[in-house]
Amino acid sequence: MYSEILILAMLQQGPRHGYEIKKDIDRALGGMIALNNKTLYLALKRFEEMGAVTRQVIVQEGKPNRHRYELTKRGIEVLQASLRDFGPEQAGVEAEFFTRVSFFDLLEMPEQEAILRNRLAYLQKGLEYLRSLQQMEDEGEECANIIPSRSHAQRVLTFHTRRVRDEYAWIASWLEEMQAIR
Repeated sequence: MYSEILILAMLQQGPRHGYEIKKDIDRALGGMIALNNKTLYLALKRFEEMGAVTRQVIVQEGKPNRHRYELTKRGIEVLQASLRDFGPEQAGVEAEFFTRVSFFDLLEMPEQEAILRNRLAYLQKGLEYLRSLQQMEDEGEECANIIPSRSHAQRVLTFHTRRVRDEYAWIASWLEEMQAIR
């Protein structure tokens, strides 16, 4: 679903050719999320069929025709609904979360807060699980089935725990800032 948000968000900035959409996505997200041509053009076709985008064929002499896509009012509605649609199943997918955060300026503050709270809840569960793994390691419990190589796995566990804690703190402080604004 994040790929659809990216495509529609790029078109909200103005009409584009498919290639331009793909390049704009790369630039907007620093290459963090790649979009392949098949995904792009299938989504554009689906959007055109649902009335979310219009397609203009530009004839070129001696070259294949180019297609220029433009977002419609229906497309803006689809984009808004897609941005807001962020339940627990999407909260665990980094691409889903960071795509929505990248386009927070298209959402109202309560919608932004809901997305941040869903991600925070997901991260809290992840931290609890990581703590239980760390506790098993610390207590020396037999966890060979879970952690095959303790020294390397411990490094990964430590790194991942730090990363999740950092993201949790980042989101929590962002939510505090939002509360202070109200």
